[in-house]
Amino acid sequence: MSKPNKYTDLQKGGDFKLSGSERPLAEAESSLWLQFRQGSETAFIKIYERYFDQLFDYGLRFSGQPQLVEDCIQDIFIQIRLRREGLGDTDSIKFYLMKCLKRKLIREAGKIGKNVDFKDNESFSLEYSPEQVLIDQQIHEEQGIKLNQALKKLSGRKKEALYYFYFEGLSYQQISELMGLSQVKSARNLIYQAISTLRSSIN
Repeated sequence: MSKPNKYTDLQKGGDFKLSGSERPLAEAESSLWLQFRQGSETAFIKIYERYFDQLFDYGLRFSGQPQLVEDCIQDIFIQIRLRREGLGDTDSIKFYLMKCLKRKLIREAGKIGKNVDFKDNESFSLEYSPEQVLIDQQIHEEQGIKLNQALKKLSGRKKEALYYFYFEGLSYQQISELMGLSQVKSARNLIYQAISTLRSSIN
């Protein structure tokens, strides 16, 4: 069975997914997190190695300062290691860490007097990379270019919502929490509007 053509799906109005990022099973996440909270250094190292690169990529989408992003991530891991016994349960470690990192970046931006509005971040970076074109054989280079041109027309807020939903596989509830939205339907509407804009631009 051949792979679905994601670019064609977008043109036809089907489900549009830029990346097939799969989350670990919730049960496995909960178990790993519990082991960490109970003092397992092996679990801590596993969490660090599993999510550091993903968090770094996520942080760079908000900030163009790699050193700042790296320092923030290191601080987060230091803090959760020190406070592990008092941490609550979670079935998505990545989502928990993403929330921590976004809050940390907002605080650090405030400390250096940089006025960054993370609720309407026009600098949020999202594009279909050449590497992804090679991975997804159904999308040709010129189609990837066309898709990136369409992505650039989106507001930072819509790009952020698309990133969470399609790249990270987050739920509408999680997206609304990360983006500070008062209602889950607001996240759904943002994504719907973004997809509609992309389809109009590509077609």
